Amino acid sequence: MNEPIQPLDDIRIIDLTHYVNGPYATMLLGYLGADVIKVESPQWGDGIRSVYRQPGQKSGVPFALMNSNKRSITLNLKSDEGKEIFKRLVKKADVVVENYEAGTMDRMGLGYDVLKEINPRLIYASGTGYGQSGPNRNLPAFDPIIQAESGIMAVTGEADGPPLKAGVVIVDVLGATHLCAGILAAIRHRDRTGKGVTVEISMQEAALPTLAMQIGAYGMGIRQLREGNGSAGGVLAPYNTYPARDGWITIMAAQPARFRRLCELMGQPELADDPRYVKLAGRSKNRAELDRAIAQWTMTMPRRQLMDLLAANDVLCGVVKELHEVMTEPHLFERGALREIDHPQLGRMTIFNSPLRLGGAPSAMKSPSPALGADNERFYNEELGLSAAEVAALRDRKVI
Repeated sequence: MNEPIQPLDDIRIIDLTHYVNGPYATMLLGYLGADVIKVESPQWGDGIRSVYRQPGQKSGVPFALMNSNKRSITLNLKSDEGKEIFKRLVKKADVVVENYEAGTMDRMGLGYDVLKEINPRLIYASGTGYGQSGPNRNLPAFDPIIQAESGIMAVTGEADGPPLKAGVVIVDVLGATHLCAGILAAIRHRDRTGKGVTVEISMQEAALPTLAMQIGAYGMGIRQLREGNGSAGGVLAPYNTYPARDGWITIMAAQPARFRRLCELMGQPELADDPRYVKLAGRSKNRAELDRAIAQWTMTMPRRQLMDLLAANDVLCGVVKELHEVMTEPHLFERGALREIDHPQLGRMTIFNSPLRLGGAPSAMKSPSPALGADNERFYNEELGLSAAEVAALRDRKVI
């Protein structure tokens, strides 16, 4: 297999981000070869370090999953000494990435207007909930809140139930992916002009494209858009998740030929010619009883048997996998999307690689997530020329 391509191996990222939105963006850049320097608070570090942390461990699995291919240094940006050290770091940086509340870096005296005077080639990237401008710029912005504010929550859940959030941090990851793309575009811009530029991503705005189907349905006058596992507005049928003997399976067979094949596999070919179901509009109108008929059939077989049968007959389907099944999926391991590593703090564990794949090769992990401040001595010595005694003094003054 080809060696992984590392197009950013001459790029240095100063990473001020925390939790998921920013760290995933910088991790993607690290997988592309960038030298990512994660700058953390000396006292607490990235807040996600404490999430799902086992007794006796200093960081949990979520931190490990979001921070491969990074070095960690600590620096108190609230201290005058820390700010001056940070400005020295910026001189040699290509990109600074932060996901603080809008205006935080300006209030600390470390905003783009200040940093670009130090390094005119600097790319300054920020990921926030609502953007750097507008009346909502300083509202709280965690993933479930943005799911609510973006419309995702309103269209998620059963038709007769309350709005539900997605079970995963989908908006954080969407925002991070857009932030990574913006940074890559800014690097290309700088290659052509020699000048740095700001990159700004709003998580709320990054979530809007997920609503394309619902916006289309709304434009057609459909107001009930919360349809459980059905299609937006319930216009497609059959299109749902059905019980199997050992779990659940998703089937999408709204297209006429696929619906007919499904009926034949069910041993009920006459359903395809039933006046209630011949046309899509009829199947949509009568989807509750159609779903009951399909469920009676799917319950007779295990998921894998259903999947093999349906896929072999070109009926769109997918097994609803439990998390432990996903994390042991042979397909994902064979492609290198998942891999086992021996983590220096967490022991044997499974991590996901970057989904970005250049030249056909899976992404390469240079190093697992670092302990808090793991690179302090070496980094401050090599980059700033500080002696061991000077580094120790900075630590005693709580600057690092």
